[in-house]
Amino acid sequence: MFIYLSIYKDSDYSIYMKSSYTNALDYGDIFSSICYLKKPRCVVEIGLLHGYSLKKIADNVDDTCSIRGFDIFDEFNGNSANKEDLLKTFNRYGNVSINYGDFYNIHNTLENNSIDIIHIDIANNGDVFRFAIDNYFVKLTETGVLVLEGGSVERDNIDWMNKYNKPKINDALLQYKDTHRILTIGSLPSLTLIQK
Repeated sequence: MFIYLSIYKDSDYSIYMKSSYTNALDYGDIFSSICYLKKPRCVVEIGLLHGYSLKKIADNVDDTCSIRGFDIFDEFNGNSANKEDLLKTFNRYGNVSINYGDFYNIHNTLENNSIDIIHIDIANNGDVFRFAIDNYFVKLTETGVLVLEGGSVERDNIDWMNKYNKPKINDALLQYKDTHRILTIGSLPSLTLIQK
């Protein structure tokens, strides 16, 4: 098995390498690791579905970390999150709130330089990435990280991206490679981490 790792920094390159580490990539472990390394005080997640990544975050932060999850729930045309199910799942977490909120408006309610981790997973495409970088990046603390679903070439070419002619994420990332630290992990679905 091969893992796709793409780093946009000083140069654009990809590495394909065999290793015993590549037997199984668990994206939950990535969220757990980010929380371990960042020790966040404030997390925002937009796009909840069943709450998998939100739970990984909640299970790996201090109880004093404020975690706000946002979704448009049944307004999403596709796999939509069920608010009641999410409230049941997270009712034992005193630091997690489940909220209605539209990705294109939530940034207006967040303070600049106030959030340690922002995770966005809303049927991402190139335009979503551009909007996130342009509007959410300023909300991050100095050591904060923007985490977005997608970013690999394979993810750019999944059925619905091609069927609906969605803008490619890789094209968007190329626009920011000289000004942001960008790391894409995995092939499908892949995660992209963006830092200052």
